[in-house]
Amino acid sequence: MNPKKFLAVVIIISCQSIQAIEYEHGYAFLKAPEYAAGFKHFKYVNPDAPKGGEIRLAEQGTWDNFNPVANRGRTVHGAEFWFEHRRFVWNSLMRYSQDEPASMYCVIAEGVAHAKDFSWVAFKLREQATWNDGEPITVEDIIFSFETYLRPDISPSITSLLRIVQKVEKIGPREVKFHITEQGKGDPFIPLRLGVTPIMAKHYWAERDITKTTVEPPIGSGPYKVGDFRIGRWVKYERVKDHWSENLNIGRGMYNFDTIKVDYFRDDQVRSEAVKSHVIDFNMEDVPKTWENGYDTVAYRKGLLKKNQLLLARPSGLWWPLMWNLEQPRFQDIRVREALWLQSDFEWGSKRSYGMFDFGVSYFHGSDLAATGLPSKRELKFLEPLRERIPAKVFTHEYTGQPNQGRGWSRENLLRSDQLLRAAGWVVKDGKRVHNVTGEAFNLSLVAISPALGRAWIPTTQKLKRLGISSSIKAPELSNWLYRHQSGDFDGGSITFLPDNIPTGLAENSFLSNLADQPYSYNWINMKDPAVDALINHMKKAESYDDYVAAARALDRVMLWNYYQIPSSSKARYNIVHWDKYGVPEHGKLLRETEYQDIWWWDEEKAANVEAFTGVR
Repeated sequence: MNPKKFLAVVIIISCQSIQAIEYEHGYAFLKAPEYAAGFKHFKYVNPDAPKGGEIRLAEQGTWDNFNPVANRGRTVHGAEFWFEHRRFVWNSLMRYSQDEPASMYCVIAEGVAHAKDFSWVAFKLREQATWNDGEPITVEDIIFSFETYLRPDISPSITSLLRIVQKVEKIGPREVKFHITEQGKGDPFIPLRLGVTPIMAKHYWAERDITKTTVEPPIGSGPYKVGDFRIGRWVKYERVKDHWSENLNIGRGMYNFDTIKVDYFRDDQVRSEAVKSHVIDFNMEDVPKTWENGYDTVAYRKGLLKKNQLLLARPSGLWWPLMWNLEQPRFQDIRVREALWLQSDFEWGSKRSYGMFDFGVSYFHGSDLAATGLPSKRELKFLEPLRERIPAKVFTHEYTGQPNQGRGWSRENLLRSDQLLRAAGWVVKDGKRVHNVTGEAFNLSLVAISPALGRAWIPTTQKLKRLGISSSIKAPELSNWLYRHQSGDFDGGSITFLPDNIPTGLAENSFLSNLADQPYSYNWINMKDPAVDALINHMKKAESYDDYVAAARALDRVMLWNYYQIPSSSKARYNIVHWDKYGVPEHGKLLRETEYQDIWWWDEEKAANVEAFTGVR
């Protein structure tokens, strides 16, 4: 055969293959998107919202980095990577809708397509999509971004979730195709994972090291760009006027403020005082006593300072559960973990916290994914092959939390904890709990993110003292708190587990064994449990939503009955305090608590009333 003719045939076949791709305007997990092609705007926005004004937000701790790809540093709020609602400067190929469990609609892309077995996913880019310096967003930017994210010197929280990508291929002037690895294909979550990943500008990073932290304002394609800032203290974002996505259906009525300022505070008490004194406009209040009694000011009584609650339509998860560093041999013994778990009494604590929190008895609390009762037949399909590797209680008991709650301390629980600790080799000598072989004393170094959380642990430590276990609680500066957790320099610590309706990615990042030994990964607990790995894999490979739910419930049971963490609080209601300067669209429950910065707008009349009272606009 003539080589030139053969080449022509191949090109024709390739072109026909490309033309055969039928792109859609969006994608939903194991179902069809609720918004049809050509929809005008999301239902939860005001499409005629005016542009202008400012909103000043609060963040805790400090920051020193604009580059979320780097291993080190604390990325500033507004430039983060995975959390779509915490980034203003980056755009991604698609965007989640806030009133559907797991649907995304095209942003940088104008169309998305995938193979039936998810062995590939393709995107077609919008012609009008540009970087904020005016350069067009190209297929080369997409390829550069994902090839960068797969480098070994990039943050494990990024590479671990994108290893499913085998190759990124340009298949047309504005078309790009992701080839999925054999191990990764079959996962219906893949289009969502690729769609939410922020895209970086190849021309900007050409002469810069993307693996390093930086305080040079980056070039993004999002609705905002970095304005003034003071490293570690605050940053101000400026709206990009006439942004290319502003009048698209996915952008109409959104990102209405001319400026968004984020101020950083040392602790939650100062943050609460800042909103009362009109230094900031908005605060998420997490301290029960402050929420109940701390805002009775003249401004509040006049209706100028508002207290409201946001109710979310997603799993409420677990709010700062106490977790153990499983790298330490003592915590690898389930009897030790159960003994510590028995000394937590949420019911007693809740009476002293004004009932602000729910009792979290599931990693997916408040949703269909939460395990209830005993395992169903569909769950047993995933659990039975793991029977020898998981606690027997998974099959015989419903998880309802610790017994004998409500009295502050329980003699029965103390006696049971003592039995478990003795069986694990930890005995009492001279009033101290020590190991019967090594003589090591059982001491706990607990590291809390804030003094308020540290205070919440005091009742548990007082009961542990009755068992001969000494403990200390520290609430260091936030960067130190982060470093200690990432480096394993703690006995007990805490981080929130706040899943969305499709929590596969969060579960992978938090619990997969292959991340335990990677520096700066999110598996702070250092978990290496093959059963947990297997159940997360079942979530990834689910062929129906019912199977996905069953796999998530099975994972929930295994995590709970292993006592890897001490679940206590869950939070379905988010308590917000804000100055009454803003218009708020009418909507039902949404999926994310941060919709205020996305879909609220500046109301001139309300702002004038606040200015008349405070003397400051």
